[in-house]
This record gives sequence, C-alpha cells and structure tokens, in this order.
Amino acid sequence: MTALTATNPLKKKWTVGGTVATDVEFREALVEDLIAAEQDANPNLSPNAYTAALAALTIVRAGTYTGPFGPALFNKMPATNFAVVRETMSEANALGEDVPASEKTS
Repeated sequence: MTALTATNPLKKKWTVGGTVATDVEFREALVEDLIAAEQDANPNLSPNAYTAALAALTIVRAGTYTGPFGPALFNKMPATNFAVVRETMSEANALGEDVPASEKTS
C-alpha cells in the first residue's frame, strides 16, 4: 500500500517555520497517531487542542515547509485555515485503495 495524502489550499497565507505556506498536505492518521494525540489533549474536553495535536502528527507539509511540526505551530493560525486543516485531515482519512470484492473479508 502506498501512502495516500490529501492537499488543499489555505484561505489565508500561513507563516510556519520561517516560510509562507499557501497549502497543506496531510496523510491518513494511524491508530498510533490517535493515541499520541490523546496523550496531548482529551478529544472530548479539548477538541481543538486534540485536532492540533493530531494535525502535527499527520501533516506532510505546509507549502514547502516539511517540519518539524508541533501542536503549538497551529496556535497562531487563522480559524479559517484551521477549518481547512480539519477538512484536509478528514479527506486524507477517507482516502484508500479499493479492494476488489473477492478480497474483502466479512
């Protein structure tokens, strides 16, 4: 299986890591990412902090910047861009390679 990613343009420019990003790319989250993000923030009590923690783990790049990423990098991001982050993460998680019906397990 190859790594699948989703990319979307940001609504506003985002300065991150000393560069200006106009788009973001995310990969699908793994269970280990979910567990690590839960250790940073409770998804029920702090959903935005949890999303930032998960985003820091699953972001591939922001513009030409490839990391390192941490949850705090998202703190100064405009809310409209954070909505794009959430949308792109959701799109990445929905991606997948089709499995022929004969290979599916019940």
